[in-house]
Parts: sequence; structure tokens; C-alpha cells
Amino acid sequence: MQFTVNHRLLKNNCILFLAGFFLFEFIYISFVKRYDNLSSDINFSQLTISSEKIDNNNNHLSKKIFRYLQPHYHSVSCQNLYEHDYNEFKHALALLSDLNNLTSVPDQHYNITKAQCSIYRSERFNEPYHHEDSFVNRQFPLAFTILMYENVEQFERLLHLIYRPQNFYCVHVDSDASANVLQAVKSIIQCFNNIFLASKQERVLYATFSRLQADLNCMQDLMKYPSWKYVLNVANTELPLKTNAELVKILSIYRGYNDIEGRWKTKNIERTEYVWQIFDTPTGNNQQVPQLRRTNEKKTSPPGNVEIVKGSAYGAFSRAFIEFVQTSPIAKELLDWSRDTYSPDEHYWATLNYNTHLNSPGGYKAKSDPTNWTARFVNWGEQNCYGRIIRGICVFGIFDLPNLLNRHELFANKFHLNADPIAYQCLEELILNKSKLDLPLNDAIFYRHMPFLLPS
Repeated sequence: MQFTVNHRLLKNNCILFLAGFFLFEFIYISFVKRYDNLSSDINFSQLTISSEKIDNNNNHLSKKIFRYLQPHYHSVSCQNLYEHDYNEFKHALALLSDLNNLTSVPDQHYNITKAQCSIYRSERFNEPYHHEDSFVNRQFPLAFTILMYENVEQFERLLHLIYRPQNFYCVHVDSDASANVLQAVKSIIQCFNNIFLASKQERVLYATFSRLQADLNCMQDLMKYPSWKYVLNVANTELPLKTNAELVKILSIYRGYNDIEGRWKTKNIERTEYVWQIFDTPTGNNQQVPQLRRTNEKKTSPPGNVEIVKGSAYGAFSRAFIEFVQTSPIAKELLDWSRDTYSPDEHYWATLNYNTHLNSPGGYKAKSDPTNWTARFVNWGEQNCYGRIIRGICVFGIFDLPNLLNRHELFANKFHLNADPIAYQCLEELILNKSKLDLPLNDAIFYRHMPFLLPS
């Protein structure tokens, strides 16, 4: 049976609003009953995307100490949004039009004491996969670097999705972040023995060496933990498109090869052929803002007879590759050479991975262009961006959800809670619900045919 509701009337008539509310509850309860009866051989197409209804007046929630950290819930059917339901999109847009003054959980509210840690974990990290995981997943620990500057709520919600007890997480908080942000992050991670702050903070400036250095700081810290197989570098503005179990299955298929973007033909030559420097630029309020500018000075040739390869700041890096990055003389020389280039994080990983004479562990052996890679989905605003475009990157919105549903990439960049909290909530719900089920990897054949796994 299909129900439709006129949401314009809902807005103007509280009686109809209540009717719609109870109707939503009825649909939700119906789903829960179906969910409880799902068999172990469920297909992905059978998965229903549900939402846990949050009611701050509910008695059992009112007893929770950290209920004030519960994210705001938007009463939409995410499943209908993923399925291109026109009426649900209208409803979501109506909700978004009333969200102008909606604020995130204030950073200073994350004031957990050490004595409250076990309560905090039981209330905020209380999914079954937070306490236990399958033997296969436990035998394949992952490592993550998480770079952040602001919005602790978004950090905690990301952590809620990707946290597993066998994994390791290094969090880099920008040295220029507010004291409230740093203190809030410290307050959260003190409650976990496998999450820690980077031992060295950087002031991360867009397109400068500091962005790469922040990741490298965390990767060096992560090497103290010997069990993880791959490290994924993540920004606070991202969300996973795969569950931890799916990440393990995909990276197991990759057999130690790196998942790094690399392109030879589409290069921006001036990024690496000229010296770039940071200059203080005056603003209208008598302040100086650091800005990266190209000089007229030509750079020397890169070391080791390497060809600079355009890539991405993000990837899935094998442990052996990170060891190579930290110990190889050529890797160190290339790092020093890259300090005064534009956005070195977008060529450093790729150059080490694709220059075959370097013999980097897990490196790419074939020279096809463009390469296939799956570490990150980024829409550079060229087409089909239905959210906002910031610095040329699409910040995803509700109309992007159907496209995100079946992407092969591991993570998607970017999401902003203050731009479209419904899109964030719906992808969050999808990953949360999929994490509760050990589903087969429905697109495994795609990953098995990645070029770097095939004979060159």
C-alpha cells in the first residue's frame, strides 16, 4: 500500500501534521517487523533504509546522560529519497527551507569526563559492531587518519560510522582550530584506546604542503601499531559509502596493491614547474591572510628521474607502501622537493605509486590513462551537482543521494551539516543499517577487475 501526504497542508495544519507523524510511525514499525525477520541470505536490493526515531521526551532517552549529544532527527523517508520519490523530495525541501537557523551540537557540549567514558560509549557507541565484529573483520584491521578543523558533531558522527575496536584512528586537529574544538576532540577520544591525536599538529592551509604533512604525521604515528593492513586518509567533511565489512572485503581483494588515483595526460604543469610561496595578503579589516601564490622561479627537475603524476590527496595505502614512504631515500627527496609546489598531496602519492622503476610496494605496473581507482568519489562541480559548489567541489545534497547509493568508491567528499543535514542523515542511515547485516559484496566483480590487479 502506498501513502502520500500533502506536505504544504502539513505545514499549515497541526492536525494533519500529527496524522502524518503517526503514519510515518506506522510505516517505520512495519519496517522493524520486516527487519527482524530478514534471513541471512538477504540480497542488497532487499535492504530497507530506516531511521531511528529520536524523541527527546521519550522516557528511556530522558534517562540518558548524553542525550543532549543526540543529533537532530529530520522526519523524512530516506528510502523514498534514494528511490527518486518526487513527493518525498518536496517534503525534504520544505524541511530544508525551515532550517536556516538550525545549529549543530555546540563543540563545548562534548565535555565528557574520564569517569563518564563507559557511559558515553554505551550510549553513543552502542551498536553491535561497536562491541564485536566478525572474525574476518577482526583479522583485517584498518587504520584511518582523520583531518579536521571544525564541527565536532560531524566528527563524532563520522567516527560513529567507521569505528571498530580492532581498527586504529589518528585524529589531526588543525593547530589553528579553536580551543573548544581541540578540547572536545580530546574529550571524546580519551574514551577509546585505539583513537589518538596526532603527535604533531600543522596549521593546514589550502593547497599547501601542510595538508600532506598532516597526513604524514598521522601515518608515522600509526606505524607504532603493527597489525593494520591498509590506511585510509579521511577528512571530517566525508562519509563512507561502504561499511567496514565491505572495506575489508574490497581491500582483501586488492591484495596489498594501493588504490591511488594517477593521471599522466591531465596535468597542470605550472603546479610543479614553478616555485609557490605563501604570502600574507591584507584584507579589508586590517588583517593579514596567508595565501599561496606562484612565483616566476622555475623549479629544478624532480629527484630520482621520476615523472610527476597527477593524482588525489586521498587513497587506500598498503602498510608496506607507507613503510616505503617513510624509509625510501627517493620518497624523502621527493617530499622535500614538493614543499614549494602547489597542492603536493595531489601528486606525491601518485608519483611514488606510478613510477615503476621505484618499485614501490603495491605500486601500479601498467601505464593506462586515466586509471581506475575507488578510494574517493569527488564531484568537482563539472556536472550533476545538486548541492552547493565550494572551491570547485560539490557539497552533496538530497538530490545527490540516488547517485551515491550504488557508487563503487569507498568514501564520498564532501558533506556539510549546515548545508544539507538531510543528505548527511540519509547516507549515515544507509551505512548504519547496512553495517547491521553481513551482506555479500554485490559488486565484487568490479573490484576484482581493477587494472592494478591485472597483468601489465
